Amino acid sequence: MKNRPLQTGIVGVGRFGSRHADKWLSFDNVRLCGFYDIDPGVQKRIPETKNIPFLPLDTLIETSDLIDIVVPASSHYAVAKVALEAGKHVFIEKPFTETPEQAHKLCELARKNGNIVGIGHIERFNPVFLALEKNLPGVPDRLEACRQGPFIPGIGVDVSIIFELMIHDIDIVRRLIPSTIINITAEGEILYSDKIDRARAVLHFVNGSSAVLFASRAENERRREITCSLKGNDYTADLMNRRLLLPGNSRPLDFGFHDAMADELHRFSKAVQNNQRHCINEYDGLSSVKIASRIEKIILSGQH
Repeated sequence: MKNRPLQTGIVGVGRFGSRHADKWLSFDNVRLCGFYDIDPGVQKRIPETKNIPFLPLDTLIETSDLIDIVVPASSHYAVAKVALEAGKHVFIEKPFTETPEQAHKLCELARKNGNIVGIGHIERFNPVFLALEKNLPGVPDRLEACRQGPFIPGIGVDVSIIFELMIHDIDIVRRLIPSTIINITAEGEILYSDKIDRARAVLHFVNGSSAVLFASRAENERRREITCSLKGNDYTADLMNRRLLLPGNSRPLDFGFHDAMADELHRFSKAVQNNQRHCINEYDGLSSVKIASRIEKIILSGQH
């Protein structure tokens, strides 16, 4: 596989999957051999605009070395299960699955068949987050994260805001506070969809650290921000505006545009070619899904 392009297929080429397709098409080590999508309009548009053939799902999986899964989150498990059972490597957009039980089953399938799995926690490739991680002199005493924006009908509403947006910050918390969670409190609201649209969770850890996570698809203002407090100093990463404010600095460090999506997909393709575990793998996905599920259950149980 090192000496030939990776035969890659995409399942789901809508709003987000179309961007994935553009990245795959730009890589020398990948050949985008086809796509599958249930939308007739997409089936017609993608061959015309990107010159990628539409293939039935079973044919696409059979033809490919690697399957990129960019369908709605509620379909992640079903598509990934079929691809893993066929012995294919898979990249799955976040969240990994809807439930810990589904995540466990995919982990077992990947282990059994020797598949390489990648999860789309794209913020790990954001240069602002990487700079935050590099500049932190230790584990934060407290972390606060806000990830919010307006409600967009039909976008991400097949899962709660916890699995749609907060899952990013759950993954970041796992990275920056490598300690066991001892307690979670949470509250939330169902406002525009039939899932939780606004949520706040507080996580307490064995080492004494805490994390406060807020995520919402019911706000006018867009924000993507993380503040880490350590020994009385604050380190604030504005992920949306690409700025990092360090203690003692009156002016933030500004970062130019970085194509994090291209970075994560190319890194995964290299992991597959070198037969190496990806840096954000199925067990990372499982851990984040387990925490997200706990938060969701706490909120829903409080509403009855």
